[in-house]
Amino acid sequence: MVFRKLFASSSSSTSGNAASLPVPETTIVQQRLRQALWAFFAGDALSSPSHWFYGGPRQIQQQYGALLTDYTKPTEQLPGSILNKSNLLGAGRSKGGMQRRSDDDLPPTIVGHVILHGKQDYWHPSKQIHYHATLQAGENTLEASLARVLMRSIVEKKGHFDANHFRQAYMNFMMTPGSHNDTYASTCHRMFFSNLIYDKKSPEDCPDNDSHNVDTIDGLILPTLVSLAVAAQPSATAEDAAREAQQCVAVTRRSKPLQTATAAWAGLVYNIIRREKKEENLTDTVEAMAKSLGLPKPKVRPTENTMTACYLDSSLPAALDNLVTFESQKSIGDVSEVWRNLLAIANTGGENVHRASCIGAILGANSDLQPEAWSKSRLVQGLYHREALHKEIEDFIVAVTKC
Repeated sequence: MVFRKLFASSSSSTSGNAASLPVPETTIVQQRLRQALWAFFAGDALSSPSHWFYGGPRQIQQQYGALLTDYTKPTEQLPGSILNKSNLLGAGRSKGGMQRRSDDDLPPTIVGHVILHGKQDYWHPSKQIHYHATLQAGENTLEASLARVLMRSIVEKKGHFDANHFRQAYMNFMMTPGSHNDTYASTCHRMFFSNLIYDKKSPEDCPDNDSHNVDTIDGLILPTLVSLAVAAQPSATAEDAAREAQQCVAVTRRSKPLQTATAAWAGLVYNIIRREKKEENLTDTVEAMAKSLGLPKPKVRPTENTMTACYLDSSLPAALDNLVTFESQKSIGDVSEVWRNLLAIANTGGENVHRASCIGAILGANSDLQPEAWSKSRLVQGLYHREALHKEIEDFIVAVTKC
């Protein structure tokens, strides 16, 4: 993998320095966090209807009659979907047919019986179902739902990330019927619970890697939340954010490339939250992150959004390109511009959901601080679980800024 080669000689250092940056006024930090979180969840929900649409805008128009302009319910049928090829028992693809375990004392499948309760029929080899077919317009995917679990865990631990506490919360959430409404769970989650249930490993030993589907951008979703939490703590450094974000990654998956990427991403999040003035150049910070990873300098792409798969070697550079492009267009000013940028990613297709969510956190924190405009915006008002999200976001902000 190109990404592995690029990272072979790169360190896990962040793009910041070891010293704690000055902390802006508490109200400024709180509003940056608030906007980052709303845009984080919005990016996920806006892109889910076109997730893994490798036909790009043309396929989106064919499926929905037009490009996406708002939160949209994912279609149920999706020609070309590989949900029907995914493994109900664990990692990656199935080996053909509807696989089941025959052990009398163990669940016949992970998908449908241990996690994603009752959703196994959507994965049937004879069907072509959208990966998020069961979601409503504005409803968040599983990964963003797990981010909410993580937020609640941090609140319960008085504003701090605790790997053991989150691990238990993660397991409880995933194994509880009706805890979320998504159709799909990525390989890392299927492997975790296969190791837990079938191989009877301890939870600490369940994170795994199939050498293909785990070193992916969805692995940055949970560390983004931890990075936001650490950035709000006055004495914390970028290295603190990187270390705790890496610990978060290790709860659900085993991935050296993702650990390296996470450290750099955490530094970016930290610097955006802690910057003294909005006028500080986002592009400089993004370019420093890319350089620290041995990645090419991010490119301004004013007429296109690069469509990629989920793998870090392509998806992370594309995300950094998005950030410098939006900055060059001076289009991160207010919530309406954040909305337009997130829609642009949604209408790119490919692996857009987790890219949009991660980028959303940066765009939200980096945009003008306008509490009333954000609270009344379609970006906030259109989210399916808006009221529950509002409480969880506010509880999170209070907890992490009181540390």
